[in-house]
Amino acid sequence: MGFHIEQVDTASAPQHLLEELADYYVLVEEEDMPGDPPTPREMVIADWRNVPDHFPAPRWILRDDREISAVAVAAYDREQNPENGFGRIHVHPEQRGRGLARALATPLFDHLEREGRTRFSTWVKSGEPAEALVERLGLKSAYGERRSRLLMGELDMELMRSWIERADERASDYELRYYRSPYPEEILDKYCNLALVMNTAPREDFEADDEVLTPEQWRDTERTVEGSKSLLHTYIAVHRPADEFAGFTTIRTLDLQPDLAWQWDTGVHPDHRNKGLGRWLKAAMIEKVASDYPAVTRIDTFNAGSNEPMLNINIEMGFKPVHLSNQWQGPLATVRERFGA
Repeated sequence: MGFHIEQVDTASAPQHLLEELADYYVLVEEEDMPGDPPTPREMVIADWRNVPDHFPAPRWILRDDREISAVAVAAYDREQNPENGFGRIHVHPEQRGRGLARALATPLFDHLEREGRTRFSTWVKSGEPAEALVERLGLKSAYGERRSRLLMGELDMELMRSWIERADERASDYELRYYRSPYPEEILDKYCNLALVMNTAPREDFEADDEVLTPEQWRDTERTVEGSKSLLHTYIAVHRPADEFAGFTTIRTLDLQPDLAWQWDTGVHPDHRNKGLGRWLKAAMIEKVASDYPAVTRIDTFNAGSNEPMLNINIEMGFKPVHLSNQWQGPLATVRERFGA
């Protein structure tokens, strides 16, 4: 086969190359989310230009007769979970069955092995034929992921107000404080400690260590978000008697894609649960978005399929599933051997 593979560092690659690659990813998105408007090219490139230092995502392009016929991406955390590496390969529908995925898997696996990764994971859309392939490669379905969407035009604002009003009864010792990135230095330690509550969210059968979050890592995340002309908005529930951070919710708004916002993490410390803080936080944030960002027409979020407490809140708010997938995980050496890459 007369194909050529090149690795791409999206932080430094020429603009014309990233534009070509972003145009290819329109096809990837259409297969993943049929009927959705494609992410604006400028937004895609801004995200690629601003990958966090602690979480690199190298990419590879396979060209056949000068056209992009397949792409691959790897991802891993430089500072934690040293055994885990992620990868995904997409081959153009008209080029499948020619061994292009196997060809791209070779540099992808080489890279992850050089980084010391021994476990490999990838995600596959539920019900896709690729599920049978990854199972044959020695991967197991380890984590069910659900992408849900709230259409702002269908939001029941009276319900949101009722959640906020109920906080006076159930959480009278608490208050909400709003922060927008970059967060003030004086709250960073407390915020990072609070964020560790996300380790209590279901991981199902996915093998991973508890994550840590340092102020330095959070600043790295803020820099990447700022570079892509985005903002992070966080409400923190504070237990006033102890001045203790008890829960939080975060949303990302996008200047380059103003109709979409992303719901990031929401978590409440176990010592402060069953007081309605989760609903209060989410309702206050949705009111903030509706008031300050009227261009937002939809909010998307990801949850574990088994995370019933958070799914229940989201469903009550009006979030509906738009994409179901599974994270598959297994030994990198086994996957490589069976793939022949």
